[in-house]
Amino acid sequence: MKKFMSKWLRWVIALLLLVVALVCAGIWIEHQPAMSPVKQFSKQLTTTGDNNSLNKSQRDKIAQAVMKDDQKGANLNKQGFVAMPNLSILMPVYDNAYSLAALDLGANTANKGTPVPTMGEGNYTLAAHNWDNGYTGFSAMQQHINQDAPYLVDGKMGGSDWLNGKQIYLANAKGIYTYTVKNQTTVDQNDVSVLDVDARLNNKAKLTIITCLFPNTDYRIITNAEYTDFDSWQSAPSKLVSQFDTSKHKTNITP
Repeated sequence: MKKFMSKWLRWVIALLLLVVALVCAGIWIEHQPAMSPVKQFSKQLTTTGDNNSLNKSQRDKIAQAVMKDDQKGANLNKQGFVAMPNLSILMPVYDNAYSLAALDLGANTANKGTPVPTMGEGNYTLAAHNWDNGYTGFSAMQQHINQDAPYLVDGKMGGSDWLNGKQIYLANAKGIYTYTVKNQTTVDQNDVSVLDVDARLNNKAKLTIITCLFPNTDYRIITNAEYTDFDSWQSAPSKLVSQFDTSKHKTNITP
């Protein structure tokens, strides 16, 4: 009898320990940020040789590829490229964010009824799809996949600082423009105030990136970045120029 009771007691204690462990694990998970394989193991735009010095011919070749007018048949004018290496963003930039066909090809300038903006000047507004997968288009700019917070919490619009201080690069025929992220805000889908051509950040030119929020697509995530630097193709660091080498780096237009 004692032997049976001892065995039964050991089973009860083991079961209690298991329950406590599961409860603790549940509490821990509940208090962690939303996670996904994409965010934990992001597809970085890195290749061997990015630290190698590039000569003039190599730099010219990359610059020409950046400005290759590859969508004339679609009545789209190539503006250049946008890159955010730490989020694996690398896309061509065209000039019509109001065309679904254009958005399927990359990022597009979003100004409507005003001239196409100029990189490094004014408020350069740029839009691309959020495919809710953490990679394609501007999907990676949403902090958590398929989670409205922190951009929308209990019906109230918010923002995020998770990208603050990160660099976004625009490139055209002249060279590479560096912008530094200052904040992310949220606006209603019909709010066009973010397109104000006269908007500035700290009295400097700015970059405004617009993409949908998921799952509540009635709102838009706005990433605001301040213009901080410019390098010609010949003066820019080789590592930076290499980020736009499409012969080595895959664009994230498609997964």
